[in-house]
Amino acid sequence: MTLNYFGTDGIRGRAYESPLSLSEVARWGQAWGQVAQSRGISGLILGWDPRTSSEPMARALLQGLGAFPTTILGMVPTPAVALLTQQSSNAWGIMLSASHNPPEDNGIKGFNGLGEKLEAEEEQAIESAFGLAALQNPPTPPLRPDQSLAEGYLHHLGGVDLPDDFSIVVDCAHGATAPFAPRVLRGNIHWIGIPADGERINVGVGSTHLAALREAVIASGAELGIAFDGDGDRCLMVDSQGTLVDGDQMLWLLAQDRLDEGGSLPGVVGTVMTNGALEAALATRGVGFVRTPVGDKFLLRELQARGWDLAAEASGHVIQKHEGPSGDGLATAIALLRALLRRPRSERWSWRFDPWPLKLVNLKAKKRRAVEECAALSAAMRDLEARHGGTGGSLRLVVRWSGTEPKLRLMAEAREPALLDSAMVALETAARADLGMS
Repeated sequence: MTLNYFGTDGIRGRAYESPLSLSEVARWGQAWGQVAQSRGISGLILGWDPRTSSEPMARALLQGLGAFPTTILGMVPTPAVALLTQQSSNAWGIMLSASHNPPEDNGIKGFNGLGEKLEAEEEQAIESAFGLAALQNPPTPPLRPDQSLAEGYLHHLGGVDLPDDFSIVVDCAHGATAPFAPRVLRGNIHWIGIPADGERINVGVGSTHLAALREAVIASGAELGIAFDGDGDRCLMVDSQGTLVDGDQMLWLLAQDRLDEGGSLPGVVGTVMTNGALEAALATRGVGFVRTPVGDKFLLRELQARGWDLAAEASGHVIQKHEGPSGDGLATAIALLRALLRRPRSERWSWRFDPWPLKLVNLKAKKRRAVEECAALSAAMRDLEARHGGTGGSLRLVVRWSGTEPKLRLMAEAREPALLDSAMVALETAARADLGMS
């Protein structure tokens, strides 16, 4: 099944440009409503992040939806849409956001009745309906968000109260968490990346731009720093020295905390990008581990299949199914802070594993080309894996296209730095030759 518009996280691109021009967004609304109705869905739940394009896109989407019943949340984190969709009766959810992308981008994320990302079959049906949609200048509907509905999401989170001697820095990326984070994270907190600002969302702040957080943590002598992305479905952490604590380390902390508190943890889920040292660390505690392709929807499906609760991507998507059906930056931050506070001060950071050396190179191409059609790259991968890979091998390779951008991601992980360097040179040289890059 080939999807022309949907990637790993919905439809994403430059706002007001195809396939997200306002007329096309109205057609997406018509298509979404038609497919939802054909699946017996009785209503939609709509939210958006604070980008300047989000409200115009919301109006366009509602034009296309017409009379289809739609509950408007307004500006909320993505996990609020997912959770409230899950808690609603027979509804789908839509979030207008481009997550960690810059302000000029936007996107459309879809959730099914379980509050999880739409299945590929449903995305295909929406794309097909979009191709046939033809609007007849429908009236522009009023945009009347009911922000009180987000109170249920905040009540579900509960929050955490920090002791006076535990100071932290929190970066809200000028995004959707900015109005909500201060209501669930309470205590001696220095805030950056606030208020919500559509023109500054993810600009030099947030989970993909950690320099500002590191600087603030070190300057203030804080215990740690937490950064959300623009739509609040993920977070990353830095320690008091500004050292990154990524999704792999956060998953390890939550796993240990679950076990130390007497909980059951038969296994956790990561992705092909998860560091091998985490898998080894989990094995020492008798915790199973499986990998999926990159994308939180794949993590969720694996959790569902195995009846497990905990999964994460290194980029900061952490899923705790008992907390909700999606990655949730605020829920993750609360769980991490509680876990750290349960540890003696002298052991607050001693739990971390030593990652195996890893390198990641992103090559931005003019046009995507299937990896299997890249002859030089495929040959380099076969050679490296024949000599150093296999079960228990000293080298692991991951080559994939980004699900949201025209970037070829090359990853190599090895226990020996020299092998890592030589493998990455071989991969990048081959990939550049195949893609016609100097």
